[in-house]
Amino acid sequence: MGDQRLEGRRCLVTGAVGGQGAAVSRRFAAEGAAVAVTDLDAGRVEDLAAELRGGGATAVGVAADVRDETEVAAVVEAAVDVLGGLDVLYNNAGVLLADADRPSEDLERSTWDQVLAINATGVFLFCKHAVPHLLEAAPGSVILNVGSVASYRGDAHFHAYAASKGALLAYTVSLAQNYGPRGLRANIICPGFVETPMVSTFLEDPELVASVTGITALRRMGKPEEIAAYAAFLASTEAAYVTDSVITIHGGIAK
Repeated sequence: MGDQRLEGRRCLVTGAVGGQGAAVSRRFAAEGAAVAVTDLDAGRVEDLAAELRGGGATAVGVAADVRDETEVAAVVEAAVDVLGGLDVLYNNAGVLLADADRPSEDLERSTWDQVLAINATGVFLFCKHAVPHLLEAAPGSVILNVGSVASYRGDAHFHAYAASKGALLAYTVSLAQNYGPRGLRANIICPGFVETPMVSTFLEDPELVASVTGITALRRMGKPEEIAAYAAFLASTEAAYVTDSVITIHGGIAK
């Protein structure tokens, strides 16, 4: 890729080995960024970091559970040590427990707690430990949180997931308003239906896929690379005036 608009940018991507996370990590590296990647699976994390290094990027991989503050802090410090600082935090780590997440009267407290701990608290923990470094790099640094169309639409079936993603929307606004005067931006990307491992069980059901694409103007699901393309713009200095924004990438889901 000839465009090197992320040259000199130092990026940390969470949930990096899945569909969207891996696509974003690769796009950032392809556009010239130095990239730190983290996820639960240490082997896959290192494989991705090695792939990025093989393509000429500076990259480091550190496995962590986003619910563990000690591990989160270690990831941030490792990223800063190897990359020399931090300009971009891309909070992609998340979970949809399709077999357990249900409407509230049938929803187990343990499922609620698990989803909120990963999807919301994990984002907070990375922000808590990364913000001091992002402020050092300001102006021009940015937090990009990954929400969902459920962040603002809710979801009739997956109540814990919708609540966790809705929390991210309000949290992103709070980050943007608080840190904006100090040069740190914050935005939330809200994808629609994207072909990723998180929804692999849905992709096996032709009727379900048809129902999903049927309410989407483009009549198809999105691809991780399409999210990554927009993420690269938001991570760049070209988006210097974009903050406190809800970026919807959903192919035209009917209102």
